[in-house]
Amino acid sequence: MRHVVIGTFLLLALCTAACEQPPLTTSASTTASGGHETEAPSGIEAAQQGSALVRLVNADPGGTGVDIVWGDDTFISSVPYMGVTPYMEAPRGPAQFRLRAGGSTEDLSAVNRELLIGRHYTLLALPKDTGGTRLAIVGDSLGLLEPGEARVRLINAATGVDDIDLFIAGTPNRILHGINARTVTATSFVDMEGGTVEIRSPNRPAPTLVEELTVEADRLSTFIVVGSAGALDVVQIVDRTEAPDSE
Repeated sequence: MRHVVIGTFLLLALCTAACEQPPLTTSASTTASGGHETEAPSGIEAAQQGSALVRLVNADPGGTGVDIVWGDDTFISSVPYMGVTPYMEAPRGPAQFRLRAGGSTEDLSAVNRELLIGRHYTLLALPKDTGGTRLAIVGDSLGLLEPGEARVRLINAATGVDDIDLFIAGTPNRILHGINARTVTATSFVDMEGGTVEIRSPNRPAPTLVEELTVEADRLSTFIVVGSAGALDVVQIVDRTEAPDSE
């Protein structure tokens, strides 16, 4: 079963010509599989509070759920396998996030990141090939897309699958190649037009994974391959961006 999370972001161009950062979001809502909708502070609202925005994806099939601890407090709790949380506000500046099994007091992994105000980040609970869990963090590029443009991010969170590729469905046209689970975040981006894509694994003797996924214009689609060779699945997150109304 594919898990889909859809985030909606209306973007406003606030940066001057000297500013290279993408514009901050002016609204944010998330609709998870099953139709459950949640609201999150916008990038502009977070910036006004001096905060960043952070969410968690649990891509580790081991255990019953995970927590994220920040300082002495539990920041995110009881996220099940293939679960995706809405964005939450986090203070700007240097941050250390610690990963624990749900309800545990023992740290499994930790990650450090300088958080910028109004920006979006995704924490990833990832399995290790040797057992155990590690924590990674990636910045989410939710800046304004060119009209009609789609952006795709592919993350390899599987065990025993060294490389995965992304193809235009039904064709030999490869748009992302060799995404390796051993890298720190295992992520790559590509800009493309909308359409149908397939995730394939060239590994042998592991069977080829062929997963058809729809990529739409004006959206950032994140595909996270999870599981292990022979039992792979995909977590899909779609962040929609729209240009502000012209004056």
